[in-house]
Amino acid sequence: MTGEVKRKYIKIIGGGLVGIEIAYILARNGFVVHIFNHEQPLMCQMEKSLPFKKEMQEELSAWNSPTYLTAKRLGVNLENIDHDFVKIMENSLKSFPNVSFIDAEINELNLSELSLITTGNNTTKLLIDNLSKYIGENKVEYFHPAPLKLSYIDIKNLHHDHDDFYHVNLSEDEYMLLCDNLKRYRSVYDGSKLLNEISIEKRAENNSLRTFLRPIFNQGSKPYASIRLRKQDGDYILLDFYSALSDNEQAKLIGGISAFKGANISEFGKIYKRTYLHSSACLNKYLQVKNYHNLFVGGSFLGIGGVHENLLVANYLAFNLMNEAEGRNLQEYPENSCTKLIIEKLLQKSVLNHMLLSLNYDIIKKNDSLLFKSEAITEFKENYYGKYFQRNNHLRR
Repeated sequence: MTGEVKRKYIKIIGGGLVGIEIAYILARNGFVVHIFNHEQPLMCQMEKSLPFKKEMQEELSAWNSPTYLTAKRLGVNLENIDHDFVKIMENSLKSFPNVSFIDAEINELNLSELSLITTGNNTTKLLIDNLSKYIGENKVEYFHPAPLKLSYIDIKNLHHDHDDFYHVNLSEDEYMLLCDNLKRYRSVYDGSKLLNEISIEKRAENNSLRTFLRPIFNQGSKPYASIRLRKQDGDYILLDFYSALSDNEQAKLIGGISAFKGANISEFGKIYKRTYLHSSACLNKYLQVKNYHNLFVGGSFLGIGGVHENLLVANYLAFNLMNEAEGRNLQEYPENSCTKLIIEKLLQKSVLNHMLLSLNYDIIKKNDSLLFKSEAITEFKENYYGKYFQRNNHLRR
């Protein structure tokens, strides 16, 4: 168990959309907030059409969600949040005198401070290793590859397979040169675990690359290996050609393949590491790390997918962070709410896989009805603010 919390001061590790949402609520209620965030590229994903979007947005409105209300005012679609919108929220938050943005990575937790981890996909290895002292090995790691894309390939060098699928052929000399280069680049790349079983570098090192670049015989040709491609919006995506090498190294590889002479690389390949908590094993119903009441976790690091879902849970977290800071009893998620469904399902999952938890696709079937009552959220907030909640509400729209 941890020592005494510094009252009224809350530390947020990670300044993405969820961290900003929670900081906004805390700041409006007079708490001193320090946001530690090392600038990294924002990874935003477009969500699919949400069958329960209306219910979730009604609940976000009941929470007085700063992000939802700002997006609604600006006409921004929450299903496709971009970097510009996050910057708008961040700049607005910086106007609070009790909020500090600190451009630094936190790699070691100080559990005498009330802290929230909301680092999402940008959680550093050092922080995860430090967190493991308190949660053990209750986390899941996997690797998400983004393919290399080319444009302006000479059509004469392509063999059409079917639909939008093509391939190019490699001679034995070209294939061996490709493998030699991959092994050479691999020797100076620090990331052996990242490369395991997924990248062309690792496959070349294991002498198994030809298994994935197996030759395609066509019109009498007998290539030693073949690279498969799929045409998409004018670009050609290299299939099974995932790489974690630098952009310059990838450019050299492509330049050494005769069929790609004159082609442009429109997007370099990447392999992103994803780490999520096995939340059901290491968190309680308040989303605190078990046995460490000063440490809360939020955002997609929990294993929750979707902007709407993460904002709902963020509001629940914000109120209990305030409760913890003021020595009040923590409250369970509101009955008859989307928030309750999301958190309960999250804490029931015995195995967390790479498919993030989503209200629309994991919890409720499309033919089910969702019983949401706005008064459930109001009652939850009244328990924090007291019976004069409506009069003393600091959360401005």
